[in-house]
Amino acid sequence: MTDKFGSYVQRLMTTIIDKEQEEFVKDLAWNELKKINADIKEFLIKNQKDYEEEQIKTKKILLQEEKNGKDK
Repeated sequence: MTDKFGSYVQRLMTTIIDKEQEEFVKDLAWNELKKINADIKEFLIKNQKDYEEEQIKTKKILLQEEKNGKDK
């Protein structure tokens, strides 16, 4: 799990589960993680259509190249 997240996110997660950390600090870390989560969701929604369109274009190009290779 640690390899998937940057050091900042990892530190926030560690802060939340730290039993010795003050509740106020845990709340700040929790809120920051929720904000990051919302930002990532917004990014994915905003860019999903463009990403899917690029995937379709790439598949069409590859299929056309494959077809042209068989025709020769």
